[in-house]
Amino acid sequence: MLVDWFSLKKFFSPQYHEDKSRIKDAIKLEKIIVISTWTLEDFKDAILDAISSPPISDINFKHVFDELMERIKEKEDKESKKRQRLADDFYDLLYSIKEIEASSIWEDCKQLFEDSQEYRTIGDEKIGKEIFENYITFLEEKVKDKERKRDEEKVKKEKEREEKEKKKEKERKEKEKERERERGKERSKKDESEGEKVELAEVKEDKKREKDKDRRHRKRHHSATDDISSDKDEKDDYKKPRKHSSDRKKSRRQAYTPESDSDGKHKRHKRDHTRRSGAYEELEDGELGEDGEIR
Repeated sequence: MLVDWFSLKKFFSPQYHEDKSRIKDAIKLEKIIVISTWTLEDFKDAILDAISSPPISDINFKHVFDELMERIKEKEDKESKKRQRLADDFYDLLYSIKEIEASSIWEDCKQLFEDSQEYRTIGDEKIGKEIFENYITFLEEKVKDKERKRDEEKVKKEKEREEKEKKKEKERKEKEKERERERGKERSKKDESEGEKVELAEVKEDKKREKDKDRRHRKRHHSATDDISSDKDEKDDYKKPRKHSSDRKKSRRQAYTPESDSDGKHKRHKRDHTRRSGAYEELEDGELGEDGEIR
């Protein structure tokens, strides 16, 4: 660290101390209030007329001014810290008074704290009012922040509600799609089952038609056979009387006996019974009813 020997020399110079005393006496005599924002020229202009001869050198003037500014700033710092502490105390007092709200005004609330030590220590109503207004601004910001948070919370809840509704709607659609797929599967199975039933019914119907067709064919075949047999019997019956007409004539010449008549009836009955038996067999094989339909 370099030592400023010139600065140290001033404290040992008798002339410097003499000039410093003259400047201080001029300030007191003229009641000059030196402020921290002054420049060296401002300081010279303020006290130059109060200083008699001999004149003070510029160097000593500057050193006295610098020393004075340093002390003023230290004092201002102390005063500022003190005021800040007093302001904080008064601010805390205002914060503790629940009757003071964001809409409160100085005149209505002054009676709530004017007898307190925190307010009296400030010693300046203007400063006290300024602190009060700062506190009211804080309350206003607090109310606005609370409203903003409430609005944000409202928007958040509304958004969550909408998202929840969208999620429910999505789930509902998914369930509906799933049910539709299940119904589609059931319809496919039902259609497949119905198709199998229809196909089976068609097969049965085809078999039935084939069976009925076969039965009708057999019926016609039996009917034709019966007709041929009947015609043949009739022809034989017709031929027999012609062939044996002489025999019958001869037999008629002979005397009539009950035995011969009984034998004839027995032969006719046997022939009729044979025809009926054939008809019954047709009914059983072809299942032909009385109305001619195949059973």
